[in-house]
Amino acid sequence: MARVLVLGGGFGGLASAAELRRTLPAEDEITVVASSDRFFVGFAKLWDLAGIRPLAEGSRSLENLRRHGIEFHHAEITHIDAATRTVETTEGTLTGDGMIVALGAGYRPDHTAMLGAPAYNLYDAAELPGIRGSLEQLDSGRVLVSILGAPYPCPPAPYEAALLVDEWLRARGRRDQVDVAVSTPQPLTLPVAGPDASGYLADRLAERDVTVLTEHEVQDIDHDTRTATFTDGTSVSWQLLLGVPAAAPPVVVAESGLAEPSGWIHPSRHSFATGAERVYAVGDCTAVPTAAAQLPKAGVFAEAAGTVAATNLAADLHGGDRASFDGQGYCFLELPGQQVATVRGNFYSEPKPDVRLTPPDHESFLAKQRWETERLESWLG
Repeated sequence: MARVLVLGGGFGGLASAAELRRTLPAEDEITVVASSDRFFVGFAKLWDLAGIRPLAEGSRSLENLRRHGIEFHHAEITHIDAATRTVETTEGTLTGDGMIVALGAGYRPDHTAMLGAPAYNLYDAAELPGIRGSLEQLDSGRVLVSILGAPYPCPPAPYEAALLVDEWLRARGRRDQVDVAVSTPQPLTLPVAGPDASGYLADRLAERDVTVLTEHEVQDIDHDTRTATFTDGTSVSWQLLLGVPAAAPPVVVAESGLAEPSGWIHPSRHSFATGAERVYAVGDCTAVPTAAAQLPKAGVFAEAAGTVAATNLAADLHGGDRASFDGQGYCFLELPGQQVATVRGNFYSEPKPDVRLTPPDHESFLAKQRWETERLESWLG
């Protein structure tokens, strides 16, 4: 009998656990270890923000893993020993014959230090009530969605948030009194998707009178004057700021011995194997190189990597076919009026990612809803 540890209860972890359960013999034990006992798809936060659907309706308990023959260990991981595949947690020590690390990413501390109401962390679900309350009271000024650094999870999300806020304000007759703007330190809206998709998104934002400030890196956020100052010395006033901190590797990952000096794990970009025997790493805690710097930190890619890693770990333990990730993937881009465009292609292509944008339609919005439902039900139903 083999014992496998899956560290993390996000996309990468749940996809890994599901594939391991499908592949491994019934007597093998699979344990998911996570500090949170809930899972939801990231874009569900934006639907809550815009009043489309409460976040709770798109959340599931990780305790439901037990229904699928997978154990759940609800605890904070305090130390990882990759050589022995042992983890120390706040609820005890666990050891496995194989391990998949899918612990996601945190936020850069210097960025979160600049935030706090009325400058909210857009990606923090706990701040949604404050954001909604501030929007309800907003009748003048500017909403500034500010990308504070890169990389950050789900590259389209800040722009989707700006468009959803624009739509929300228009529905309430307030848009003429409230400006909406997005700032980014990057030269394009979506560098990982290339200039064509970036240009398309910039045009859609312009159509809605959403100002885009590229190559604007925030240096300081003054809560008293409600001003964001950029490194070039310019500044923008705001009434409500929705900040997107750059991602940072979890401390336990950076100190695990698996990580590079940057703190990120650099697994094989095809197998997701690490330098430790029968230890794989997937998702946002990794930095997988591509022609556009690195593989996007998005659930679609974490899920694909988790499935590949699980297949290869099962082969390590019991033999069988191995899997290889070819760089194919996609990202949803939600636009006003429940329209969704899709950026799809080969993100490993050289000298640049070979991706194409499919024009938006409502059917793709419905497909996005089905995509969420299928994963919630398959993993945690």
